[in-house]
Amino acid sequence: MTQKLKRNSTTPTEFVEIDPSAGGFQNHHEYMDGAFPPSVRPALWRNRDVRAALEEMKNDDQWDGNTRYISLKGMDSDYNSTIPTMWVTVHLLKPGDCIEMHRHTPGSVYHVMEGTGYSTINEYRVDWEGGDTFSCPSHSYHEHWNTGDTDALMWTVQDLPIYSYFRMATFQPGDSEIEAVLHKPIVKPEANKFSGA
Repeated sequence: MTQKLKRNSTTPTEFVEIDPSAGGFQNHHEYMDGAFPPSVRPALWRNRDVRAALEEMKNDDQWDGNTRYISLKGMDSDYNSTIPTMWVTVHLLKPGDCIEMHRHTPGSVYHVMEGTGYSTINEYRVDWEGGDTFSCPSHSYHEHWNTGDTDALMWTVQDLPIYSYFRMATFQPGDSEIEAVLHKPIVKPEANKFSGA
């Protein structure tokens, strides 16, 4: 190879042979039996139960505006999601709390159950109060602030499971130059290393 290889800080430079156990064969019946997931049952989350769980977290110092939320998990769904293609969370922001500036590949829809505050989405500012709903497009920098004197409760619906399925989920804090891929790497075998293309 005479041409200089183009590389950046995340480009692999060492390579291993493919593990033979990573691939296999199926006949028609085996494929059809496993290709289509079973049905998903409807689920119900009671408001009183969500509120009780958030109240329990409210005065626990391990949770802050960024992490004080309940994730609604559907027991028949993948990726800890609510339904197979959507993830729902309910956040509690105490007065003065914020969800700090960040961005991610999933888009979001927010519904404010109660409270007052504002959000920034890229160069836009959204002032909100209980009953308001607003969207945040994919890969937009955003933050949320409770500016009132009571707790704010906010529902969030994201299409994160779709990005998870395609191994395309990323997250970047507002003060970081690095956009991190959220998927866990497959453990690389140490044997059979070689360099080159």
